[in-house]
Amino acid sequence: MKKLFYFTIIFLFFGTINFAIGFDTKEPIATGKSYFDTTTGHRYIKNSDNTYNEYSQKGKLLRTDVLNTQPHLSESDRIAEINQDHYMMYEQHKNGELTRQILPASISHPEGWKCKQMMSTVKKPGGRKK
Repeated sequence: MKKLFYFTIIFLFFGTINFAIGFDTKEPIATGKSYFDTTTGHRYIKNSDNTYNEYSQKGKLLRTDVLNTQPHLSESDRIAEINQDHYMMYEQHKNGELTRQILPASISHPEGWKCKQMMSTVKKPGGRKK
């Protein structure tokens, strides 16, 4: 009987702790100025009201009201924040040929091109050797 009593007390204690912790956690929030979805090629740009505009690979505006608490935007592994040292790779098919260009992320989406990838500059430690 003593064992059952101790088990009940321990169970209630740990159950209460988990319950309290569950309500104490905050919802993840996206706070960056812009994000890139590495799977779809969509780009998200922050609005003044803390929502995001969603743009397709072709630069077409899809939505203007993506919430900063949307799990896809705030905690997905395939979403990457775009910083000033990032570049975007664009592709265009014309006359059966594939053409690519790499532009700084700060430049707006060129018309008629698809955004395929986000790239970052990498500095080698110690600088260049001659």
